[in-house]
Amino acid sequence: MNIEKLYNKILLNSRNSNIYKNHIIDDLNNKILVFLILLSKTFNNMSKNNNFYQVFFDYIFNRIEADLREIGYGDMSVNKKMKVIVTKFYSILVDFKNFTDKSNNHKTDILLKYFSDIKQKDQFIEFLDTYFAIDNVDHDDI
Repeated sequence: MNIEKLYNKILLNSRNSNIYKNHIIDDLNNKILVFLILLSKTFNNMSKNNNFYQVFFDYIFNRIEADLREIGYGDMSVNKKMKVIVTKFYSILVDFKNFTDKSNNHKTDILLKYFSDIKQKDQFIEFLDTYFAIDNVDHDDI
């Protein structure tokens, strides 16, 4: 169970420059959303009864909080942003569960819920379908 390795793998996938060059605007909000969407795959494939679920959840959101503080946000701003981020994550968990099984129209509706300006919707859906279909998690990490 290597939490940091799993976190870094998801973070690296979410920083894929093609996502921002080809699909969405490269800004902090979109980077956080993409990270949460890719993270949702791991959580949706994990049993909530698994002790790792809570440990990993705590690790992820403590890291996000520390990163926000590191880039200069104060206590009140961090608390507000964390509340929004955690709420969005729970919404993303529901919306992206079984993402590949949904119709393209439903996938488009989901994406438009989170991103206001998508450059190439069909290609972005294809990228996410590929990501969610591939088992890119080392199960020894979970």
